Amino acid sequence: MWWAPRLGEPLPRGAEAVGVHHKLETYSLVVSHERGGDKARVFATALGITRRDVDHLAAEILRGLMRQPVTSVEMTPWGLSCRVRIPVRGVGIHDERVVPVSTGWELRYVGDRPRLVNAYIKKRK
Repeated sequence: MWWAPRLGEPLPRGAEAVGVHHKLETYSLVVSHERGGDKARVFATALGITRRDVDHLAAEILRGLMRQPVTSVEMTPWGLSCRVRIPVRGVGIHDERVVPVSTGWELRYVGDRPRLVNAYIKKRK
């Protein structure tokens, strides 16, 4: 597609990304969430990041989104789904640790601002 983000380049309009705080506060950092709980536990274990650290995590994701390349682009029924792996620094006793966070972004139409749909740390096997 001529308007699709290019692999290896930063996500277009990354500085204008939306939904970051909302997705983190209501899903990725909610231990009691039916589907997001595992993600929240991994953030806490790997980086010391909990729901109270949402501002830190959102800032790290938004900063990284400006620098890190798109790693995949896929057409879905809702628009384009783009993946970007972003290095995130921990907090507290984990402040020297940096772990890649997999993020998913939705672009619904040409020129749309990217909307965060997922953020998680892959568990080690």
